[in-house]
Amino acid sequence: MPTGTCPECDADVHVDMDTDKGEMVSCEECGTNLEIVGLDPVELDIVEEETLDDDDDEDEY
Repeated sequence: MPTGTCPECDADVHVDMDTDKGEMVSCEECGTNLEIVGLDPVELDIVEEETLDDDDDEDEY
């Protein structure tokens, strides 16, 4: 089973053999959501959570 390294905690993250680029996995150690950005070797990147920007609301008076 291929593995990548979690960029958050450096733990090994196992991915399925039939996993494709762009799919999401979670690190079992720290729970970080990761996106598969490379397959040979497996490369993982942290998925940034989209947050609502409260500053935009101030202009709507």
